[in-house]
Amino acid sequence: MEQEQKSLTLDNSTFASNPGELDVQRLRWFMSYPKWPLIWMLSLAFFLVLAIFAHWIFWIPTILLLLMNWLYWRKVSDHFRFGCANPGVVLSLDPMLIAVCTDLTMGEGEFPVIKIIEKKLTSICGQLPQVGSLVPTVALYQFGGMKEDQNHWADFDPRPIDCATSDLREIKRVMDSFDPDDINELKTWLKQVPQPYRPGLYPIDKTL
Repeated sequence: MEQEQKSLTLDNSTFASNPGELDVQRLRWFMSYPKWPLIWMLSLAFFLVLAIFAHWIFWIPTILLLLMNWLYWRKVSDHFRFGCANPGVVLSLDPMLIAVCTDLTMGEGEFPVIKIIEKKLTSICGQLPQVGSLVPTVALYQFGGMKEDQNHWADFDPRPIDCATSDLREIKRVMDSFDPDDINELKTWLKQVPQPYRPGLYPIDKTL
């Protein structure tokens, strides 16, 4: 990783092998994942009105919610700047299912997995989605228990880049960062995932 990772929301002792290094377009993200931005924004607006028109005591939750709004957007920004870019592929359109592959290893051994997520996209890399379309994603990795008891991550959270930016040059840059072997590996590993496809995390046996 070329740039030094300085994040308030992530563990700075771990680093992505292929960081996204993307700037998030907030409106794009809001249109893709409106639930939490709306919750934080409306909560802030509610207490701000109370603070102005009802009682000064409501400035306390207003300031706290202002901080929570800032932290939320900082976390989204850190996800796409420092998270790991992984290739995905569209499995179906209705519902839209996307398969993403990665290795959950923390440095020792191999823990290959495929994660299937359900996410409706109106476009992928500037094109209409089709079954088989490649989907660039950026993921953060998650512990499942005590950090020191694990030699691999328990899960990961891939999010399509098209949900964070409409900049086709940046999307192409991330697409070009994928090794062709990684994409072929994804297609090969998919043969081990039971059908019909359903959202979930699927361990892969590379010896098969």
